[in-house]
Amino acid sequence: MKKLIILVMAVLSILTFSCKKTSTDTTSVPKPDYYQLKVGNYWVFQYFTIDSNGVAIPKNQWDSVYIEKDTSIRGNTYYKEWHAISGMLIPSYLRDSSGYLINNYGYRMCSDDNFTDTIYVDTNNLWLYKGYAKMTGRDSLVTVPTGTYTSITCRKQIVLTQTNDQHPIRYIYDVYGKNIGRIKSHNFYYNADQHFEYKLMRYKVQ
Repeated sequence: MKKLIILVMAVLSILTFSCKKTSTDTTSVPKPDYYQLKVGNYWVFQYFTIDSNGVAIPKNQWDSVYIEKDTSIRGNTYYKEWHAISGMLIPSYLRDSSGYLINNYGYRMCSDDNFTDTIYVDTNNLWLYKGYAKMTGRDSLVTVPTGTYTSITCRKQIVLTQTNDQHPIRYIYDVYGKNIGRIKSHNFYYNADQHFEYKLMRYKVQ
């Protein structure tokens, strides 16, 4: 009888251990990276003008973006990103803070999760407008010359501050592809109301 009890207890112990092991054996799914802030990554964009019918017309103008290195600013690690536009080299500094893409001035340029709040307010040109940036297009499929990507979009609404300004409300936006980085930008010339875009033509991410 004692042998039987010992055998039953041994079997129960094995089953309990197996259940515990199974309950904690979960496979973690890596979080999508929409920014790809890694040294050596690069993206090449082509400039397109948008005609009155919404048709994008390619131009022989390019924007090359390259992450040169990381650096410490106010105790945080930022990535130095070079933009080569029309022969000019323009640096910017960016970091990923809990899903927010933040520049060295503290602006939240994008969020991979907050699709409710205004993530920043642009007051750099108050004599003309205020810009209110919010996230939209969660998991939208966006097509550019390099392919079709699941994406998120940071869209800035341009609200006029001059009462006699007859321009309509317009939008600026940046689209970020899942595990790719920025894939498209849309902007406009303020007075002419001419719209243009930069679209991803080639890239390398690690």
